[in-house]
Amino acid sequence: MNAMLSHDDDDNNDDEVLHAAVTATAADEDKEEEDDAKHRHSNGNDTTETNYDSKYILDRIGKYPAEYHNRCQHSEESDIPHIRQDETWDCGLTCVQMILQWLSADVEDVVDDVDVINDSSYEAATDSIRQNITNIETVWMIEFVATKSIWTIDLVMLLQHILSCTPRISPNNTNIDTSNVNDERECSISCQMHLPQNFSYLFCSTNLGVEKSYSNLDYYQDAFQSDELRIQKLFNMAHGQNLPLLQTSHLELQVLVDVISHKDVVAIVLLDNVVLRNLPSSEYSGHYVILCGISYDEDLIHYAQLNCPDENDNTPNDDFCIAIKNPGSWKHVEYITPSIFEKAWRARGTDEDVIFIAKQVQGMDCIK
Repeated sequence: MNAMLSHDDDDNNDDEVLHAAVTATAADEDKEEEDDAKHRHSNGNDTTETNYDSKYILDRIGKYPAEYHNRCQHSEESDIPHIRQDETWDCGLTCVQMILQWLSADVEDVVDDVDVINDSSYEAATDSIRQNITNIETVWMIEFVATKSIWTIDLVMLLQHILSCTPRISPNNTNIDTSNVNDERECSISCQMHLPQNFSYLFCSTNLGVEKSYSNLDYYQDAFQSDELRIQKLFNMAHGQNLPLLQTSHLELQVLVDVISHKDVVAIVLLDNVVLRNLPSSEYSGHYVILCGISYDEDLIHYAQLNCPDENDNTPNDDFCIAIKNPGSWKHVEYITPSIFEKAWRARGTDEDVIFIAKQVQGMDCIK
């Protein structure tokens, strides 16, 4: 808005004109800020630092009001397969693999193309196909991220790529040519397995960028200089594409618990493995796990308390425990106390990163 002020002898008139112009300008600025906020929200990219409740998070991942009360204690009901990581650095990629197999059609649907003579041969065929799929997934994911220094934004870009370009894997083709997987983040693997794009996600973090002070942490030091440029570029790409990012000043643990308590909602979370494992070290060590359920079973709560003693809590009084899929463990599912989980999640170095992932019901559009 342009305002031209004429100078005359009446000071009162000048004051009134100036006040009106300033008021109009301020109103325009407020309107622009409001429109920008609406635009960020409608496109899924919100960098406002504030607190959010579970309803807001559920809205963003496409869980509708009718589903708000469709809660389940799904620690044992979760059908996420457990996969162990192959290397010390690929826990994040392994978590994505577990999510993919959770979202994908049951392997039994794929086995229909395999000649099955009896139950034993069927089981052997199923195991073989599952292993082939896992091996192929490993290849193209490693090629896609093109680094062994995995940050959460790498996993976000990987999930987004899966949404926009689902790879196809054939159970009958064990000699997959992956030469067409290049550093431009394309993975047009000539395969046939159905991986439905039936999910939405939301990346929440206290820092949607690179925290420069992390260069002092041993965990980040070796690759920090190259990582800083690469990661900032990825964040710029994510912002430019309006990917579902949400900057939070402090996401309450209860909000996380409420969201995960809903059916078909899980999360990839960055934890400090030193805290999680109660290791004799003071150095941060990042580790990704899948938060897959909340259990109110008294036996499991007691089990979690025995296996996750909190030195600051001599009289634990938890009414639930947290179920995780840990790619670094041989256990199919692990149960940990809320206090240990929160301490590991809020440790310096994690930025309290969490990627909520929701399996969507067919026929329903998702909200982002």
